[in-house]
Amino acid sequence: MPLQCPAGPSSQIARSVLSYASQAASSRIPLRICSSCRVQLSSRGLATGFGHRHPSRPLRYQLLSDNLSKPHNHGYPHPAIATTPRATYATNSQFGLLSTPERSPARRLVVLGLPTPRRSMKLSEPLQVDKEDLDNLSQRLQTFEYQVPNDGVPNEILLFKPENLRVSRARFDQLFKDLNTAFLGPQIKEYLTQTKIDLAGGVNKMRKGDALNLVMREVWKVQVAEEIAAEEDLIREQTLKFRPLDLFFMMAENGEMLQKLATRNRTRIVLDGASNKITLMGTKASLEKVEEQLEAVPAMLVDRQVDISALQRVGDVNNNYIPSISRLTTVFLEVEGDKMKMHGAKPYGDSNIEDAQRLLFNSLDLHLRETYSLLGETRLAQSLTGALYPVSEKQTLAWLYRSRDWYRWRSVRSPLKYPHEALEDDLSEPEARPLINPVHGDHVSYTDIRTLLDSPLKAEAELVAKNVTYENNTQPTAIPSIPQNAKVETTYHAVLGQILHSSPSLPTDREYTSLNDLLSTDPSRVLCNSVPRLVDFLSSLTPVTYTYDFKILLKFSPSPWANPNNFELLPPVEMELHIKPETNEIVGLKISAVESKGITDVMMPRNSTDLRFIKRRLAKIDSKTAEVKTYINDAYLDVLGDDRLKGGEELVLNIPRWLMKGTKREEQWDIDDEGRLVEKMVAEEDVDGEEGTVPVTYYFTGLETRSSTVFNFEGAPLVYSKVEAGASGGSYDEVVLQCQKEQIEYLTPAEERVSDDNERKERYGEDEDIGYLLGEEPEKPEIEYVDEVIPVEEEAIQEGGEEEEDPNFISDQTFRHFVTVARRLVEAVESTTTDRERPKPKKL
Repeated sequence: MPLQCPAGPSSQIARSVLSYASQAASSRIPLRICSSCRVQLSSRGLATGFGHRHPSRPLRYQLLSDNLSKPHNHGYPHPAIATTPRATYATNSQFGLLSTPERSPARRLVVLGLPTPRRSMKLSEPLQVDKEDLDNLSQRLQTFEYQVPNDGVPNEILLFKPENLRVSRARFDQLFKDLNTAFLGPQIKEYLTQTKIDLAGGVNKMRKGDALNLVMREVWKVQVAEEIAAEEDLIREQTLKFRPLDLFFMMAENGEMLQKLATRNRTRIVLDGASNKITLMGTKASLEKVEEQLEAVPAMLVDRQVDISALQRVGDVNNNYIPSISRLTTVFLEVEGDKMKMHGAKPYGDSNIEDAQRLLFNSLDLHLRETYSLLGETRLAQSLTGALYPVSEKQTLAWLYRSRDWYRWRSVRSPLKYPHEALEDDLSEPEARPLINPVHGDHVSYTDIRTLLDSPLKAEAELVAKNVTYENNTQPTAIPSIPQNAKVETTYHAVLGQILHSSPSLPTDREYTSLNDLLSTDPSRVLCNSVPRLVDFLSSLTPVTYTYDFKILLKFSPSPWANPNNFELLPPVEMELHIKPETNEIVGLKISAVESKGITDVMMPRNSTDLRFIKRRLAKIDSKTAEVKTYINDAYLDVLGDDRLKGGEELVLNIPRWLMKGTKREEQWDIDDEGRLVEKMVAEEDVDGEEGTVPVTYYFTGLETRSSTVFNFEGAPLVYSKVEAGASGGSYDEVVLQCQKEQIEYLTPAEERVSDDNERKERYGEDEDIGYLLGEEPEKPEIEYVDEVIPVEEEAIQEGGEEEEDPNFISDQTFRHFVTVARRLVEAVESTTTDRERPKPKKL
């Protein structure tokens, strides 16, 4: 029963509650305090000593936390209670009763990984399925028969009803035998009771044979015609042999083709995938019709053979992804050495094969010119325990990540005492892993994030000095020389999301573990853009603009078929098409090459949301070419239509030569100590200089649409985007905090139209009107080159007044303010009250 409020002054109440709470805290017994005593206890909290008061917090949690904290040294006297761990979240993201005291703003970050080339996702072992369950499932999915239109009667009996009620004597005897074998007497009598036939004596005492004759002659009205030959309507069985790829297209879309054939011809079709056979059961005429249509399937197929030797050189073409690719694209894939055969069905066979080839390339999970580092937020004064919690937001992830289980590591507060080490030791890595920052040591602050983003090549050099080997012998590329007049744009932004981990050797979910044990398994990581309380938080903000920005983003990667020797060293390319969705008019076009991309993930286990800081350096690519014009005209980008948006397969772009420095390689062979032939790629010396451009063939890898709205959060632009990337890319909401030098301002609708025109001219240039798609190519300006790249920090010091000249320059002070605002954003989302938690108004 609940604890009653004792009589007496507040000090006596406190002592009685303290003595009782230490024994009953784990049982979660509610505390009942009367209104008079609550006034004496004060709204600021329960007094536990003279002149001592806690900060504002719920009273129920105050009583428990005071008795479970370290200064009071209260434990669990009963051993049975101490052996049962009870873990709760350390945040107030879900329930108010589990809220914690206000956290101190002073935090440090633990370096969990220096910037290194971002690797592909590690493949897990295929899931083991019980053979009996798999056999039962296959039998149920591979049997197709006539569908009874009337759902009010047992379907099993009506399946035996012949389509033509005039049958031969042999067919009548066969039907009687099949019904007698398939059903029991009570089942036949139950069916008779559901019909409208009037039986004077009832069906309970009727024999099974008489009931079957009654069903066939009186209910179904089957008549025996002596003039009909037995071979015409007798049910027979026939087995056909097919190739595995033929059976694949027959079973496509859950066997829709076989189901239609079975329904139209009243034929039972059983597909045996183990022996590649199809068994047909029906009349002679129906079997001939079904066989004729099944044998026409091979003539409906189109084929394509693709060379995957370049893909196998940089990664593994894993067979685990082939079923997923086939299911998404309806294409049959066959791997034979360094060749892959793709088979599609008309009329969309060629288009489906292109989609399958694109997903095959994306299955390598390449992250070209990307560096990745990992940090963990903590407070050094407290120890930290955690557990893995499953996340079910797989629809927001790309198709490549949906076939595995993902977990988020969260901080857990337990009332029990666990012999965990201090947080510094708990988060430290083995000596074999180079995770110690040589400048700042183990622990860094939020202001050091820019160092990790701006200095990835320095970190790579340190790893190379420690003899760290890279997969496939791919060494970090040298710093390219940037021309002085090159159009290069550097942006910083932070993305809200959840950092998820996945590995076959991860501990059991919700099991106590340390972050060191988690990282020792070297799990794959991905950012899930799902943010709790996002809708409620955005509803409390005011949009800066009255219209939303709509654009189509096309992504390209260097083609491994046109550049087989060095495609992984070339920069990826993005094409932005800003469109008016009301008229489907292209109002802006921008093509950029990603010169470098730095990612720093910050794990916030005490919050329900993590942060990802991203730095991107983009080089502008000339878009006024005949190839770009032809590509846009041939691509289907009609947002007003019902068909799927799709880009062309290849695009040739003129890449500046300074972006290509250090990427040219040649193939060489050598003989090892054992006399075996060794094939390797060796870099060549660039002898052609750095001026001009180089035509490079790019391969289309994906498309997504973005509808964005800008909000004002403490003077910084907070961009909310609805991203649609199709069946393979997923659909999700993205929240991005941009780092800008100037604060944003609210505009009226008239001012907004003028601002959009000016911004478009500044972003794409006045000379880059979209009319160039139908006009002549502009003249190319001369470009001057410098010898080396000056870092951003040193550049501001040496140039002096560059910060005033370049409006896109981000100073260290601006970046520090940006990081502070990003941390406040997480706290603001965390403290948002949902509609369910708001107090309901009292009824009058």
